Formats: sequence, C-alpha cells, structure tokens
Amino acid sequence: MLPITDKFNLPRKLGNGLVLRWGRPGDVDALADFNGMVHSQTAEPDIYVANWTRDLMKGDHPTTKASDFLVVVDENNDGKIVSSLTLISQTWSFGGIPFRVGRPEAVGTDPEYRRRGLVRAQFDVIHALSASRGEMVQVITGIPYYYRQFGYGMALDLSGGRRIEWHAIQKLDAGAQESFRLRPATTADIPVLAELYSIHCSSSLVSRLRDQTEWHFELGRTEEKSLSYHQFYIVETLDGVVAGYTEFIPGQPGGGLVIRELAVRSGFSLRSVSQFLLRALKSIADDINRSRKDPLVGLNFSLGEVHPVYIALGSLFGKPIQPYAFYVRVPDLAGFLMHIRSVIEKRLIGSPMENHTGALRLNFYTSQLSLNFEYGRLKEVVPFQPKTYQEGDAVFPGLTFLDLLFGRRSMEELRYIFPDCYPCNNGAGVLLDLIFPRKPSCVSTLN
Repeated sequence: MLPITDKFNLPRKLGNGLVLRWGRPGDVDALADFNGMVHSQTAEPDIYVANWTRDLMKGDHPTTKASDFLVVVDENNDGKIVSSLTLISQTWSFGGIPFRVGRPEAVGTDPEYRRRGLVRAQFDVIHALSASRGEMVQVITGIPYYYRQFGYGMALDLSGGRRIEWHAIQKLDAGAQESFRLRPATTADIPVLAELYSIHCSSSLVSRLRDQTEWHFELGRTEEKSLSYHQFYIVETLDGVVAGYTEFIPGQPGGGLVIRELAVRSGFSLRSVSQFLLRALKSIADDINRSRKDPLVGLNFSLGEVHPVYIALGSLFGKPIQPYAFYVRVPDLAGFLMHIRSVIEKRLIGSPMENHTGALRLNFYTSQLSLNFEYGRLKEVVPFQPKTYQEGDAVFPGLTFLDLLFGRRSMEELRYIFPDCYPCNNGAGVLLDLIFPRKPSCVSTLN
C-alpha cells in the first residue's frame, strides 16, 4: 500500500508497477548513475551530468535538494529508476524587475519506458510545485522541439557569442610589462563580484539575480566535471586594485576555453583589460593543453549577441557563434505583463506615443488579451472576446508573442518568419515596436 499522498497526490501509481514519487537522499547514487547514462551521447556515462545530479541532491545547493527531484520507479523491477526530472528555483530580472523562475532540468527516461506519458505526468507535478513557489515563468535548456509539447516556446537566447583564435592574440612587445594580473576569486570578493556582475548584466534585458547564498555555492564548486562548475577570477592592477572579473570553464573536447562572464569597473579601460585577459587566458589554456588529449583550440566568448567586449576588441573576433534558445513557459501571461508594467510604461516616456490612451488587443488565435493603457499607464491586461476569428490589433500564432516579449525577435522579424503574425493596423505596429523592442539577453543560470 502506498503512503498517504501529499497535496501533489504523490506518491502516485501510474500502472504496470510504475510509481511516481519525490526523490530521497538515498536516491543520490542511483539517480546520478541513471542521469549519467540516459543523458549520454555515447556508450559511456556522461560524468558531467552525473556529478551535477550529486551537486543538486547533496544538500548544499541554494534552492534544490533531493526532494526537489521527481522519480518514476518500477516496483516490478526492484524499484529501478526509469524516469526523472528536477526543479531548480531561482530569481531573474526583466529590465530590473525581479521575478521568480522555476527551471525544470535533468529530464530523462529509460529508452525501454518511453512513450508512456511519464514525462508529462512529472511536468504536471513540477508545474504545480513551481506555481506553489510563486514562480511566474519556467525555463528549460533542452533538445529541439520536445518541450513545445508542454506549453514552452523557444523565446530567449541561450549562449551564443564570438570566437577568437589563438593566432589572433598578440604577445606583449619586447620588454613590456603587463599592467594587470589575474587571481582566483574568493568569498571575500563577493561584494566586488556582485558589483561587477551587475555591470556584466547591464546589456541584457533578462538576467539572473544572485544572492549571497548563490555566490557562496558557485564559488565553492571544485569538481570540474560537473555542469555546476564555475571559475571566477579577479583582474587587478599590480598594486591590488580590482579592475574587473571574468568567469570561464574549459570547453568540451574539440572546443575552446569558454568565457561566460566579463566586466570591468568604471574608470578602467575595457579594451586594455580585455587585451590582458586574452594573453592570460591563452597562457592558462596552454597549461591545460599539456595534459589534455583534445586541446582547447581558441577562446569562445559565450556572452550572447550583445556585449561591450565585442566592441572593445573589434576585428579580433571571427564569425559570430549563433545562439541556441531557452524554452520559456509563462502560464499567466496577463499576470506577468502586469508584473513588468513599469518597464513597458518607461518605454513610452519620451516616445512618439507618450501619454498613450487606448487598448492594444492581442489575438493569439486560441486566446486573446487586451492591454489597456490610460495616459501612458498600463492599467490592466484582460481577456477580450473577438467577434471574428482574427479580430484584434495584432495576431500571434502559437507562442510567438513570447519572442517579442523577451526581446528575442522584433515584430518585423516575426512577421517575416510567420506570415500569420502581424499588426492589424499602423498604430498597433508603432506601439508594439515601442513597448516590445528587440533587446537580446544572455542569462547566467543557477545550475
């Protein structure tokens, strides 16, 4: 007999001996082995995913523990784990407005148990758990198409950036001395790291907010072969004045050293600091390559589409690295729009539609919302009932509006890609461009 169920109706029998339940501390080894195998692209376990699973379950993660995992076990096969996923809670910012995010990850099913609806059953529970925590948005990094089945759209850039080859990095002139030095960051550096991280995020519409607990956790990662591994370094002058910071990790076989965060304090030259970093990082990569079968072959600046360093180093960069995308789910779109309304209203100030009054009716074909403005203020976002199939001021098929909302695509780009996505009148087109401008993001997630 199953124990008494909780408010999420767990544990739950799924039939044929399968039981859905929360993870337990005693599952760590079995679940790490399971995730390592099910997420591997080869015949060998993926040690990065296995170690990541342990990091999430062992009890020192800021938001996630063993009981934030869901597992499906087969009681007819000695309680074998056959499917699992977890929720990594965190706080992000949209144009300076904090919002809670739930990140379902490590989603996998044993090949022999697929196509039985096990992932769908777990998503129903994890979405309810996320909602109970006040999380307005869920995001996933995952394989193409799959998560569209669960209400997600690929609406926010993931990674992407620029690359510099080793041959493009110039050595110091003979007799010249470096003006900076690089050292590992420590927990004592958290205040200045937080300051620099804010600068790093300033070019991104959406970013993650880091609290003290998260800084301590990420600075404390020592297992290089884990997806939660970080390496933070401080750039300082020769007399110890902090000039900037960076965070980087060695890339996968055949890849480069991956720079994931970078910023310089006001009063220092980003170009000068970045030129120093090129030489310092090449030296670090050279050391790593001495004991590495697959050498690091360059520097990948995984800082998204837009970052000041791309301007600072100019033509040293080669062809842009195209981004992948986060899957994004916004279950209460009206509520989220009202939550970020101050950002929308600020975009109208000083614009050609300042002090705007009127309704902007968005028709998603299967549902509709009206954004009602009064003298430049977004007073409410409410459903409306169209009299005809396409009635409204703009139409958006599927979840395409999320691309506009999160700045990944402009209205013009969406209209080019989707012929059935367009403003229905000139005024709506002008307003949409003003309140939802294209502005890329690069989010450093809590792993």
